[in-house]
Amino acid sequence: AVLAMLAGMVELTRVPEGAALRDTWWHMGLMLTATSLFATRLLLRLDQLKPLPPDAVSLLLDAGGFLALAAGGWFGGRLVYGHGIGRS
Repeated sequence: AVLAMLAGMVELTRVPEGAALRDTWWHMGLMLTATSLFATRLLLRLDQLKPLPPDAVSLLLDAGGFLALAAGGWFGGRLVYGHGIGRS
């Protein structure tokens, strides 16, 4: 995931102004949100490096992470297939 983030940051300099750049910021923000929610869920559910059973908070964090990941993926697809970003 870190390599994909770095590649996206390099590609960001080549995105034209307008709708494509707006979609880029949405894609980046949603993917960062998903990563943050999943990392928070992981850290909250560890006790001495042993996983704890899920509770309501962890399930809500997972659901929020999934929704952010799905929406971010949709924006990523729009960038590639709709705006032609990342294609040679």
